[in-house]
Amino acid sequence: MTLHELKLLWQIESHCERCIRACAYFSAVSGSNSKNLWSFTQNCYAEAAIIRWCKIFGSHSSEPTHFKVFFETKSIPLSDGTIIDMNSVRKRLRDACGLNVDQYKAFWKDVKDGRDTFFVHNEFSNENRPSFPDLNILQKTCLEMREIIFVVLSSDNCSEDSDFFKNFLDLVQWNRNPKYLRDIEQDCMVLSKVIN
Repeated sequence: MTLHELKLLWQIESHCERCIRACAYFSAVSGSNSKNLWSFTQNCYAEAAIIRWCKIFGSHSSEPTHFKVFFETKSIPLSDGTIIDMNSVRKRLRDACGLNVDQYKAFWKDVKDGRDTFFVHNEFSNENRPSFPDLNILQKTCLEMREIIFVVLSSDNCSEDSDFFKNFLDLVQWNRNPKYLRDIEQDCMVLSKVIN
């Protein structure tokens, strides 16, 4: 793996981390009795989650950190005899959120169109009110992408910058999903106490 590819994975992982966190915080502040402060905060978390998710899974042609940029030409052999390639990554992402191909395409289109219409380009002519997609699906795809990145890093060794590679692998190992989710859960408990 080249240093450029490693830095791309670092960016993808970073967007996943922030999307996951924003989804969890959105849920933590949902249902507050305060009409303005917490509903605004909730909307900010949802917007952040959607924008980060689209940086990884949005339009391949316009997102330099889209997961296809890394996986489209890869066929990474694993120690168990399987490979990670574009098809296996797509399948893992769909399986993680429990969607078939058509459902995932429809979900992807809804998220991307919502981002384009309401959160990035702000089309004033649109009379529809913004609505948020199922943030649990955003979170699940990002959690799975982080696991995929861990598997890729564990199966390779970056010869161009071994210190960067080691530091990145250490970070990903430290933030493996169970520990990371416990930390976020604690943050959410703090948020819940603040709003109640």
